[in-house]
Amino acid sequence: MANNSKSRIPKTATVRIDRAGILTTDLLVAAVALLSVMTFFTTCTFQIRLVWKDIRHQRIAMEELNNQLESITLLNEIEASETLETLAPSTTCKKSLRNPKLTGSLKRDLLGSRVTLQLHWDKRHSGKPMEVSGWLQNKPQKENLSSQSENSPSSSNSQWITVAGQYSKINSSGLEVRE
Repeated sequence: MANNSKSRIPKTATVRIDRAGILTTDLLVAAVALLSVMTFFTTCTFQIRLVWKDIRHQRIAMEELNNQLESITLLNEIEASETLETLAPSTTCKKSLRNPKLTGSLKRDLLGSRVTLQLHWDKRHSGKPMEVSGWLQNKPQKENLSSQSENSPSSSNSQWITVAGQYSKINSSGLEVRE
């Protein structure tokens, strides 16, 4: 009976898997994963190069507009309108950007004469042109020093300010001087 009870207990089978090589499916999954990663990084590399190129073009265009606007805002209204008629991009801008076109306009508003400059060039993608605006520095007419009385402050102690197109003279203590 003792022999029968031992034979009735099932033996647990142990299966040993010895893998001496690589399966074809493992190799195929690894190859697909590697090719996917390589394709992704190659695409990113080319796209980031184009992004940096666009950034460089934007910087060149912004520098060109700022330089042009800075020189125009120092002029009076008549000289500024003459300059806007003959406006042309610089040689650096012509060499760096494809087919640059610089345009400008002069308009009056509450703050004075506003100059707006736009720069168009052939880009990879369509979009709005780059645009900057600034106001002409209105220079007041020079005072006739002989007409000043001794009670009025000297011109070295006062300054001109512009408020909505009207000139006011402010002395060193911050009070408005009426003439």
